[in-house]
Amino acid sequence: MAYMSSLLAHGRWTVVRVTGTVDDWRMPALRAQLADAVDVCPRVAVDLSGCRLTGTRWMGVLLEAGRRAHDRGHLFAVVSPRPHATRLCLPVLARGGRLLLCWSMEQLPKLEPVGRH
Repeated sequence: MAYMSSLLAHGRWTVVRVTGTVDDWRMPALRAQLADAVDVCPRVAVDLSGCRLTGTRWMGVLLEAGRRAHDRGHLFAVVSPRPHATRLCLPVLARGGRLLLCWSMEQLPKLEPVGRH
């Protein structure tokens, strides 16, 4: 299945749902979509439950989106990460507080917008 993504709403969160295979060649499209979303939405979650990530660029894409959201005073979450991503990479990325890890959409925090510190 080719990479596809869609924007959805889940409560006060804007969700970028990614499906199919996302390889290094398709990663720039995901990077651009996440950048656009975090620029205008105070809460963005990327749902990885329906996709397969290959290569290594996806780590940088998620970190960049998290940093971009944080710089704007917005929240950024990764939902349903794959087991290998959770075990190896995402905890390191989450340590700085720039992204939240959630196992399901129901775990997304119900918070007011985060202000700049």
